[in-house]
Amino acid sequence: MSLDANHSPVIGASVANLPSVSVPHDAAMMRNISRILAGDLGSRGVLLELLDVLCERFATPITLMEVEPGFGRLRLVVAARGKEFADFVGLEPPPVVAGATNNWLLRIRGTSLTLLRLGESLMLAMIDLEQLSTDDYRLLEQISPAIRLASESYRQERSRRWLSRRVRTNQRLLERLLSVSDTAVPWMHIGREARLLTGAHSALVVEVRPNATWVAAAIGETMRQPGDIIDRHSGLLAWVGATGVAVLIGSLADRTTTDEEAIASIRGETENDSAVVVPIVDTTATLVALIAVFSPSPYRFSLRDFQTIRELARFAGAIVSQRQTLSFVVAGQERSALASQVLDFMPDGVALVDDEEVITLHNRAFARLHGGEENVSLRGMLASQFESKPLRTLSDQGAQVEEEERLRLDGSTFVTESYRRRFIDAASGVTGTLLAVRDIQERNVERRRVRQLAHMDPLTGLNNRAGFFEHANAYFDDDEEKLVGVLFIDVDGLKVVNDQFGHAIGDRVLTEVANRIRTSVRPLDVVGRIGGDEFAVLVIGMDSSRVIRQLADRLAAAISFNPITVGTIELRVTAAVGMATGSTTTVDLDQLMSAADSAMYQDKFSRRRPDLLHLHRGTQDAVEIELGPDLVRVLRGDERGGALLLRFQPLFATQSGSVTGAETLVRWQHPTEGLLLPGRFLSLALQYRLMDQLDAFVRAEALTRFSRWRSAGLAGQMRLSVNLSGVNAAEGRTVKDFCQLADRLGVPRDMVVIELTETELSDLLIDRIARMMRRLKSEGFLIALDDFGVGTSSFRHLQIMPVDIVKIDRQFVKDLGTGGDRGLVAGLTALAGELGISVVAEGVGDQACLDVLKELGVPEVQGFHLARPLREAALLKLLGRDESFSTRV
Repeated sequence: MSLDANHSPVIGASVANLPSVSVPHDAAMMRNISRILAGDLGSRGVLLELLDVLCERFATPITLMEVEPGFGRLRLVVAARGKEFADFVGLEPPPVVAGATNNWLLRIRGTSLTLLRLGESLMLAMIDLEQLSTDDYRLLEQISPAIRLASESYRQERSRRWLSRRVRTNQRLLERLLSVSDTAVPWMHIGREARLLTGAHSALVVEVRPNATWVAAAIGETMRQPGDIIDRHSGLLAWVGATGVAVLIGSLADRTTTDEEAIASIRGETENDSAVVVPIVDTTATLVALIAVFSPSPYRFSLRDFQTIRELARFAGAIVSQRQTLSFVVAGQERSALASQVLDFMPDGVALVDDEEVITLHNRAFARLHGGEENVSLRGMLASQFESKPLRTLSDQGAQVEEEERLRLDGSTFVTESYRRRFIDAASGVTGTLLAVRDIQERNVERRRVRQLAHMDPLTGLNNRAGFFEHANAYFDDDEEKLVGVLFIDVDGLKVVNDQFGHAIGDRVLTEVANRIRTSVRPLDVVGRIGGDEFAVLVIGMDSSRVIRQLADRLAAAISFNPITVGTIELRVTAAVGMATGSTTTVDLDQLMSAADSAMYQDKFSRRRPDLLHLHRGTQDAVEIELGPDLVRVLRGDERGGALLLRFQPLFATQSGSVTGAETLVRWQHPTEGLLLPGRFLSLALQYRLMDQLDAFVRAEALTRFSRWRSAGLAGQMRLSVNLSGVNAAEGRTVKDFCQLADRLGVPRDMVVIELTETELSDLLIDRIARMMRRLKSEGFLIALDDFGVGTSSFRHLQIMPVDIVKIDRQFVKDLGTGGDRGLVAGLTALAGELGISVVAEGVGDQACLDVLKELGVPEVQGFHLARPLREAALLKLLGRDESFSTRV
């Protein structure tokens, strides 16, 4: 099919010319890919799962295509993804262009296909995705090794299944070749084998005689019937019969074939779009029959199918010759010689081994593989001298397919894929084992190369997560007791770099950090980048834990002490390092990693070192780093930093209007900037490792005041909500702090609501946060999920978090009075009700919105229409009057 106005290529689309767009964090996607690769889905299942992940990420159909070497045209790797891509099968990709990225865009009949080259012949195909951002390309570069590995595994498994089918076919044909019990040529059997081996839609075997040509066997969905006469003067079958030339038709529509003269002979009289037709000749080179396989799909058959049918034709020719000379073949030795002549055509090594393990028959390929020369005879030798390990005994019906290392006559070894099956010929009494071997040494080298790529982080050159765990686990497999340690390293400040200078600069920083880690550890240690800004080191060969402590200090200093210069920008990042040690006989890698991870977080949030992060830039930074020293001062109680203030926003019962609770909010009265809302300083507190101090201040101050209100009889049954940051929600000490504070102040735990903001729930910490929240709930506290519906995993959070209250985010509530999405709020309310969870609607801005919420049955509400965040005195005044919003609005 030629390229024209409706089918035009864009060659070598450059990443540099594509727009850089902000994309969601793909850490969860990478973890999902790691889970799929580590699962037990089978090679095809793994490949399809990976494609599903990509389809979901890019919201478009995606599949894998390969270039068939016989025609240089596209064909599908996995047919399950083939429906949307049918129009593109058989297209000829544009040529490789030196200096370009060799990613192409093809268009046909208004549909576009983006092709991304993953290997020499493998391509990722995407429909109607004409433009990829730089971030998309970077993500695909990270994923491509996994796709290549999965594709290679699938194609290897496909090859193994094909080999097994072919060996079984060869065995059945060999049995017929050696048998003297049947004088008829098994045409129907040969046709079935041809269709099975190629996956054809239909197959024909046509006998050719001097005076007539007719169908001897017809298998599958075909209009031909056995006995039908074939025109000897026109058509593809007649052409092959007249010329004796085997032919492979890629596509009739594209007129692609291994012999252009064959296309001219067809003249459109067939419905099939692809075909293989091969002549069968006997040992005197006389044409006796044809094998033909057909498919209505273009490019259904490959060069491998072509070669397979040609080998089958050779076998069939030998059977014909054996039947013709059956009366003269009376000895098993003569039959073996005839079979050996046929087997010599096969590229795989084949041998018959008798019950005494003696090789009685083999072909040239078997001799070449084991002896180095085709003419070396191995007959009479013991098969065991070529085996590297004892083999289990085969049952009469059993078969054994395995990858093994075999020996040559000179003692060298090679890797094969071997097939063994018990051989029994009832007619002649011959028994033994049929052995077929295929050299896969080169394939294994390529597999190791692909696996190495799949286990390497392309940005830093270190092991990626999968590579690190593979190397580290191998060290634990040894039964010898050894002292071992793990260092868990988290780079602080990288988010600021990415946000303010771009991901390209952030990547340069990460690369330099990786280099500093690599040069700081010892050669025998295992290093890996296991997350976006997280690294791990397996420390081995230690005589005491002193070694790992010294290494941890050296790593922290190497990363944090000296600035990183990128162009004219000087950057300084810090590192939190956690360490854990143990004996390989008493702990496993997961336990060490978990302990080191916890230690890293203790290091991350216990040390306050705001002076270590300096970003030098001429313009105003998004994170207001100049406010950092004042934030440190205010949390230390230094008046030069201003003061932290609390405000309280009431929650109301929707129907009665009574106050049911209050949410604690923090403000910063800065000495020069005035009153600052949390958006101005929370991200700064996170970067400067001050979130634990900020949370502790709000918690202590809020519960102290709540205790006073209760003692004065003003709080009644009102609950007090206290916000908790995501990083501190993962810390075990937070549970202890809440319990001790509530008990010391005499505050009932079931009147305290701990609020988590859903958008702060990191996927990396969600399981640990869930454990901490379950502990808090078991201690009697209530758990609320704020901003519900905005996060990417809202319903998953409801499943794993012990939530008592969800607060529907204001963006779903604010427009209800003017035609907003009632169904969404109603659905969330109903779902929460089914789970036994209370609902609060945030952001109530007008009476119409409140009326809709009443109608929908939302039990509690909050918003500026009802009450803004209040000072303590104003809240107590409201509580003292016991005034509902129904009397105020």
